[in-house]
Amino acid sequence: MDGHVYVPWFSVGETDEDEFETMEGAWRTFVSVLRERAVTWPCEPDDTLILLPEETGFAHLLALVFGVAPGSNSISCVFGAFFDGQGVLGTEVHNQMYIPQVHESQVEILHAVGSPARCAELTADWFERILRGEAGNWPPRWRSSCSGSSQRSHQSPRRYS
Repeated sequence: MDGHVYVPWFSVGETDEDEFETMEGAWRTFVSVLRERAVTWPCEPDDTLILLPEETGFAHLLALVFGVAPGSNSISCVFGAFFDGQGVLGTEVHNQMYIPQVHESQVEILHAVGSPARCAELTADWFERILRGEAGNWPPRWRSSCSGSSQRSHQSPRRYS
C-alpha cells in the first residue's frame, strides 16, 4: 500500500466511513450519477460531500462542492444542491450551516424537477459550470468571502478565506 487514503467523490456522511452502500432508491441513483460525472471535474474528491438529512436538519439530501479559490488552498464558497427525490435546488450555501443563500448567491440558481438520474445530470452540469467559471461570479477575481469565514468541517485541511 502507498499510504494514501482513498476519498470517493461525493463521500456520503461526515464520518470516516462512506455510507453510500447503505443508501437506497432515489438518493443512491442521484449520488451514483454525481460520482460518475465528477471524475472529470477540475477539483479534488475531498472538495465534494453528501450530507444526509440527519446531519443537516434539512429534509433533503445535500450534495456539496467546496469552491477552492484558484491559486490557493482556501475555500472561498460552498455550493449545495438540495435533492428531495423528485427535484433539486442548487445555490451557494452558508459555509457552516449550509443554509441556502438564494438571494446572495454568487452563481446562478438551479431549479429542476424530474427523475433522480435527470436531477443528478442537471446538478452535475450546474456544478461543472461553476467549477469552470461559467455560472456567475465565481471563481472570485479578488479575495471575497461568499458566505462567511470559518474552518472547513470535514476531513480536508483547507481553510475558508
